Amino acid sequence: MSTVLKLVLCAFIFIRFFVQGDPIDELKQTYMNIVKECLTKYPVTSEEMEHMKNGTLSKSGQANCLLACAYRKTGMMDEAGMLSLEGVNKATGMYFSNNPEKMKKAEEFIEACKGVNEEEVNDDGDKGCTRAALIFRCTIEKAPGAKTDEEIKADFIKIVTQCLPDHPVDMNELTKLQMLVVPKKTEVKCLLACAYKKEGIMSSKGMYDLQHAYKIAEENKNGDEKRLENAKKLADICVKVNDVEVSDGEKGCERSALMFKCLVENAPKLGFKV
Repeated sequence: MSTVLKLVLCAFIFIRFFVQGDPIDELKQTYMNIVKECLTKYPVTSEEMEHMKNGTLSKSGQANCLLACAYRKTGMMDEAGMLSLEGVNKATGMYFSNNPEKMKKAEEFIEACKGVNEEEVNDDGDKGCTRAALIFRCTIEKAPGAKTDEEIKADFIKIVTQCLPDHPVDMNELTKLQMLVVPKKTEVKCLLACAYKKEGIMSSKGMYDLQHAYKIAEENKNGDEKRLENAKKLADICVKVNDVEVSDGEKGCERSALMFKCLVENAPKLGFKV
């Protein structure tokens, strides 16, 4: 995934209220162009980008101003540096006027986050950087996203399917995988590696991404602190696969099998369905 696209996903996390599934190409392209334009004025470091990708903001403030720039250009923020309720409705209506469900999500977003306009932000006023950070945090905290174990599994199966054209495997091997049999064949391990990388639980270096696992745990706690605690415990257990020497390095096929084995063996012990 390109740096710009990562930033699009971070800076416009609010569209999770509207676009669940595949975002339409025109909308995605519009946001990419806006972020590219704002990056020329408010460049961010790779560290700041990583913070945004994980749903947090660094203390430097540059990312806040990038957000403010982007929110303004989409109409989400007005010239006074305030969340524009009218702008959100207009932006959603432009793409989803014939989709009542997505329009409802726009209303949910407004209701959930309109309180950011009541917060005092004396440091930058109508510049909007600080309020943009408040909008960002609100979308992270309020956006609907908690999934059941069954939904998480179903989503992962979809990702595996996306990887099949580049990593074809025998149908019998797919059946074994669905029955939670740890793969032994290299092609099946590489299919898993592809899916783990697409999902984000495996980094481009072929390593288990602990911070991403924590983020997913937070997103899917569904108000259950014990579920969150156990999900983090599972992540802490499985990150140990990074200590194992593998023969294929960044490719990640061997490590993906270790990750699969760890999750299958330990998730049920912590109350998760696999």
